[in-house]
Amino acid sequence: MEQNTSRNTRPDSAPGRRTGARNAFLGAIAFAAIFWLLMETMTIAMPFFAALLLALGVWPLVEPIRERMPRRLEWTGALAGLLLVVAILAIFLVGLGLAAQQVYGLARDVGPALRERLGALPGPMPDFLGESQGGGALSADGPLVSTALAALDMTASTLGGLILIVFLMLLMLTEAENWHGKLLTLSSQGGDRRWIEIGRSVGQKFRAYFTTRFVISLISAALYMGWLALFGVDYLVLWGILTVLLNFVPTVGSIISGVLPVLYVLFTRDIGTAAIIGGGLLAIEQVIGNFLDPRLMGKRLAISPLVVLVALMFWSILWGIPGALLAVPLTVLLTMVMAHFEATKGYALLLTDCSTMEELEEYRRPD
Repeated sequence: MEQNTSRNTRPDSAPGRRTGARNAFLGAIAFAAIFWLLMETMTIAMPFFAALLLALGVWPLVEPIRERMPRRLEWTGALAGLLLVVAILAIFLVGLGLAAQQVYGLARDVGPALRERLGALPGPMPDFLGESQGGGALSADGPLVSTALAALDMTASTLGGLILIVFLMLLMLTEAENWHGKLLTLSSQGGDRRWIEIGRSVGQKFRAYFTTRFVISLISAALYMGWLALFGVDYLVLWGILTVLLNFVPTVGSIISGVLPVLYVLFTRDIGTAAIIGGGLLAIEQVIGNFLDPRLMGKRLAISPLVVLVALMFWSILWGIPGALLAVPLTVLLTMVMAHFEATKGYALLLTDCSTMEELEEYRRPD
């Protein structure tokens, strides 16, 4: 009798296979529903999660100020966090504006050389690069320059979204003490403190990710500009700004920031010089990616490189450029939540570089 019972409950039995197939089917439906919901609610969900990450990131600055101030001045803590975030966003917007201005001059200078090279090739030149109606796409009034100006306008249009994110973050910071009290009350009534620990862990890892990426971006930009300056390449400021900004897009950003100056040299110089410059930039990227980045980041992030690439594609499809920028922080947030619950710890382990549950336990704790 015991043998029959054991035989009927084996995982590879027919009922077990049906249960597994049903669970996989329900999981696929749930994933598709969540994907659709996040895409349809992008205008709400994306600012909310961005504000949440920023609020968790600046909380160590806000909390000490709140504790030291009298009750009527506790709002100064949230104000300090707000000013820090606004200052960081202002720096990035200024960088985008400078880059857009540089792109205008670059398009104007590269246009004639590119038309000359393409004109030497057999076959007719593409219409969008021709000289018709105002000098072609790469002239001062052509479509490419118009695209650069449109990018500048798009930068200005993002201010509305940034204002919404900053406003949501300010509300979160001002109400943080109230929510903290609610969580503590629920904990005393039979709940747990996992959500408080999750918030602290995510905030710590978000700060580590942002500061590390910023430092590495500055180092990469300085090395890129120094290498390009040896060959007398123009628009060093543009290449430096693009390197800093694009390095916040994992994996793909560093590739693009290295390819763009090589293409510029290829259009304006010769293929040999472009190959030498490209080889130097590749060597710099390899040194930074394989030695400097792991030493600075260490195990504080511990997200698998494959998972980072998949997350980049997923969030980019879902939310575009904002999704690409938030891909790693949102993946860390999701991983941290799953790592704190027994039913989902296995999935969290798959997303990280950890190989044992003991390492995952260490990873999930805030430093």
